[in-house]
Amino acid sequence: MLESILSQNDVFPAVFAGGAGVAAVGLGLGIARSSSRLVVTALRRRLTTTLEVTSKDAAYPWVLNWVQRQALTRHLSVVTRVEEEAARFELVPAPGRHLVRFRGTPMLVDRAREYGTVNATSGTPWERVTLVAPSFLEGNLFQELLAEARATAEASRDGSHTTLYTCWGTEWRPFGRPRPKRPIDSVVLAAGLKERLLDDVSEWRASARWYATRGVPYRRGYLLHGPPGGGKTSLAVALAGHFDLDVALLSLSDDALTDDRLAIALSHVPPRSLVLLEDVDRAFVSGASALTLGGLLNALDGAAATEGRLMVLTTNFADRLDPALVRPGRVDLVELVDYADPDQASKLFRAFYDAADDDAAAADFGNRAVDAAIHRAGRRPSMAELQAFLIARKHHPDQALRDATLVADVLISRQFGGGGGGGSSEDGAISSPREKRHRRPFRKLSPLEVDKMVFNPQPGWEERVGKIE
Repeated sequence: MLESILSQNDVFPAVFAGGAGVAAVGLGLGIARSSSRLVVTALRRRLTTTLEVTSKDAAYPWVLNWVQRQALTRHLSVVTRVEEEAARFELVPAPGRHLVRFRGTPMLVDRAREYGTVNATSGTPWERVTLVAPSFLEGNLFQELLAEARATAEASRDGSHTTLYTCWGTEWRPFGRPRPKRPIDSVVLAAGLKERLLDDVSEWRASARWYATRGVPYRRGYLLHGPPGGGKTSLAVALAGHFDLDVALLSLSDDALTDDRLAIALSHVPPRSLVLLEDVDRAFVSGASALTLGGLLNALDGAAATEGRLMVLTTNFADRLDPALVRPGRVDLVELVDYADPDQASKLFRAFYDAADDDAAAADFGNRAVDAAIHRAGRRPSMAELQAFLIARKHHPDQALRDATLVADVLISRQFGGGGGGGSSEDGAISSPREKRHRRPFRKLSPLEVDKMVFNPQPGWEERVGKIE
């Protein structure tokens, strides 16, 4: 028995020694493995350089487009673009690692998706692309790559569409799919209005150096005012399309809009965009908005206002605006987009029925439609009302010509109480007593009248206006 116990006691040290040896070997292998990882990481950091581009960055679509053209891979994913009745399929590198070459330099591209967070607009996961290149060739390699990616994207840009952006918080996001550009000639305006705007924008865009050398802020603002349905918004969108710009739409009546949010949003407007502020007279109507007039003025041309910005403001009631809002530097050109005159009605008739060779019929329609509206409804029709009238007869020009005087019935049915009557008015004013209580005549404001417009009267303003007169 004693010998048996002694023999077992001899086994214990042997087993212990053997286990310690295995543990020591395992520990040594672990240290070696960790050391090798540290060495590899150190070598990678020293021998390579990386560039990370996230899907929130403006350069992300440019880089992805560039990788799509350069990647040597058979692992692809599809991006489907649905445009009206057609579908276009774009094959892009799938998430994972891909090998590309840039000016003879091999680079590794890692496209990764973060499924924990998604884009609130599209519902797609956030992504990032990481580019890895040899550090000894770094120099301006990534700067040159980004410049080439942007140039490639701009070259492939579809110039036939306009993207509409809206502001979510302080971030601009595309609203729906890009829409076909609206031709500037499709907006029928009073004679000379379109030409004045086009000439002014063209001259401003060509004068950046002139502004810089003289220290003048390189911004331009336009106020389009007039009755509803005159074409103010259509003109702004067509103007953007004519100059190959997108549209950044911002609502000042948003109750969640604050001075800080507005300033940040206007300082980060998407590139190559026209800023459209619609119905600016309604900005402070509700009383619940946190936006102040001072905050709006500072965002338009304060110390932090951005350069190179083209902005269009629209309103149905220009005389409700504070004169500080429409002074030069914030609004440089004020234009009335009024009710339709006979010439506009004639142009719309020709456009609807391709009646370029039948000037007599078009002129007859324009004169009869506008005269009937003035004498029976008390005002001229808007372009939207004329358009609705012609759409109902879009395949029957003869019927539209016979029914020209019925345009007045459309206006009468839209008046308060359904009544008509009233005398004619050259400036388009509604002459019925009930209408006069609710609506005001629309006319072009003179520079002096713009200066005299008062939103919040201050003590002594009557005396100051008297001195101006």
